[in-house]
Amino acid sequence: MDDPTNENVGVVDGALRMILILGLLGWNAFEALSLRTPYPSTMVALWESPIWRMTLLFIVWLGAEWCPRIGVMTGIAVVMYIVNMIQIV
Repeated sequence: MDDPTNENVGVVDGALRMILILGLLGWNAFEALSLRTPYPSTMVALWESPIWRMTLLFIVWLGAEWCPRIGVMTGIAVVMYIVNMIQIV
C-alpha cells in the first residue's frame, strides 16, 4: 500500500507545502494565544452566508487532498475561526 506522506515531491511543491504549513502554524498559534481574535469586518459579515461555510469546508478538503499536514492545520484554523465567530455573533 502506498503511503502518500512519503512520496517524493518536487522543489516547488515542497517549498509551497512548507510555506503553507509554517504560515498556518503561525496563524494557529496567534489564534490560540488570544480568545477573541479581531477579524476583518468582511470575514464577520461572510459568516452568516452558508456559501462561505461550504467554501471553508472545501478549503479544508482541498488542503487535505494536497497534503495531510496542510489539511490538519487548515482544519484547526477553520475550527478556531468558527469558535470565534460563535463568540462574536
